Amino acid sequence: MTEPQKILAFATPVISVVLDHDAGFNAELARVIRARRDVSEGVMRSNVGGWHSDTRLLHWAGEQVAPVIRRMVELADANIVDTQALPGERRGWLLEAWANINPPGSANAPHVHGGSFWSGVYYVAVPEGEGGEITFDDPRLPMIEMHAPMLRFRDSGGERVLRIKPVASQLLLFPAWLRHAVEPWQGEGERISIAVNLTAPPLKR
Repeated sequence: MTEPQKILAFATPVISVVLDHDAGFNAELARVIRARRDVSEGVMRSNVGGWHSDTRLLHWAGEQVAPVIRRMVELADANIVDTQALPGERRGWLLEAWANINPPGSANAPHVHGGSFWSGVYYVAVPEGEGGEITFDDPRLPMIEMHAPMLRFRDSGGERVLRIKPVASQLLLFPAWLRHAVEPWQGEGERISIAVNLTAPPLKR
């Protein structure tokens, strides 16, 4: 008789890394984002009480944000298998990015990023304070709630909700269809982040 084998099926990747950027890098990026806010009202999306820039960040902050975008693309490439691509062929990504400035009390309502494959966020400034966690809802939640919601699978990772309290220079990459939100933050100063959508275009042949 063999030992039981546990097969963990249908994993949902949430990739986290803290980039090796010094305070000067983030301070300059924050300056550029605040300067954009000074001349733009921004838009309303999932933001509740915070400022959400237009989605042209790659144009007005391209040079400053390039190292972050480059690392995000590297992670996106490293964590997919393209079943249509030939050996050595790379599909590439269509990129859309924006900035968020969240003062105390602000949050982001639950949402997904339709029409993209990956979504990512980079934290430019995270002052000390309570709350502000980014939360990810378990995509299997309807099935879990259907029967015995008090039970959890053993050694199978997070269930129902994953909470991450970010730090400055942290980068998160996750499926764009994974519903997420930002809990209200209470502290001093402003939290600043950059969000990116990565969309898969057709292969160029």
